[in-house]
Amino acid sequence: MDILRKITIRLSKEWLFLIASAFAILTILIVGKNPVTFIGSDQIRVLWILLIMMIINSGLKEKGVLDYWGIHLISRSQDIRKLSVLLLILTAILAPLVTNDVTLLVIVPLTISVAKRSDFDPMWLVILESVVANGMSSFTPFGNPQNIYIYTHYQSPAIEFMLYVGLFSVIALAIAIVTILFVKNRPVSRVSRIVTLQKQWWMYLLLLFLMIASILRLGDIFVIGSFILAYVVLSDRKLLFGVDYFLLGTFIAFFVLSGEITSMTWLQNLPSFLNNGRNVFLTSALLSQIISNVPSAIVISAFTNLWKPLLLGVSVGGFGTLVGSLANIIAFSIYKKDFKSNYLKYFHLYSIPLFLGMLVLFSFV
Repeated sequence: MDILRKITIRLSKEWLFLIASAFAILTILIVGKNPVTFIGSDQIRVLWILLIMMIINSGLKEKGVLDYWGIHLISRSQDIRKLSVLLLILTAILAPLVTNDVTLLVIVPLTISVAKRSDFDPMWLVILESVVANGMSSFTPFGNPQNIYIYTHYQSPAIEFMLYVGLFSVIALAIAIVTILFVKNRPVSRVSRIVTLQKQWWMYLLLLFLMIASILRLGDIFVIGSFILAYVVLSDRKLLFGVDYFLLGTFIAFFVLSGEITSMTWLQNLPSFLNNGRNVFLTSALLSQIISNVPSAIVISAFTNLWKPLLLGVSVGGFGTLVGSLANIIAFSIYKKDFKSNYLKYFHLYSIPLFLGMLVLFSFV
């Protein structure tokens, strides 16, 4: 019974996986196409990149690399304002490299730790950290799951990809830093926590750079990924337990769902509607508010070849509602364990106007 209860508790937290799986099964029953036919070379490539990146990120956390950088960066902060700016900058540095989800799993607990020691509520800081993580992770092809998918699915040029979404990332960071300057300032306690780098920590930095090079098509992604996987299996196989296999399952479910949906005859006019860049941008951004930006990218990509407005749409779609991005949910779930402020109310009071402003701005860019 204990095992069953643990499974039930875990599944209750994986609501997106359950919803995606349910809809995928429903469409299979309705449409009747073989779901295996929708998992091709592009989809396998995306799943492979996600798997290897999650393993590397697990290694960076396990070896103390991310905590070490974080503690050293904020150890000299004298007040909330300086601490906040440094944490936002650290978030901006990490998010494009190790994904928005992993960044918040490192930064938010650091924020909570300092806040409890200094007796202040970090609600606004955590909200802004999620804004920066979503905004800055959009800058690189490997900064978040939807970027990995779009970059791989459309074989987008890396430089063109980064230049196109760069303005959005810069604006998101600038807005967050300006906002934090209006938060009430006060002294904070010095960070006394000592973090030491574990043995072979440098190896995971090397593996990260190798994987980034392969994602940028400077090497074979399957050869390099296989080397990384073999190294981890032989030396640190416990890291395999740090992989979010439910995220991989969610991607598979949405691959099947999008494939089945494109086979529905009553949706045959949708590609013509999504042949317009503004329609792609608005549809992907608005759909993200309901089903999150990762599945939105997968579903809409089945109907359009316009990767740029899709990239911008799901990036903007990470703002707005809490479900717009899984990173938002991660930040909230960590915060609510230690503080009882009305986070959801203030998150939406800030994030929805930000979403609407970005929606209007980039509709004309």
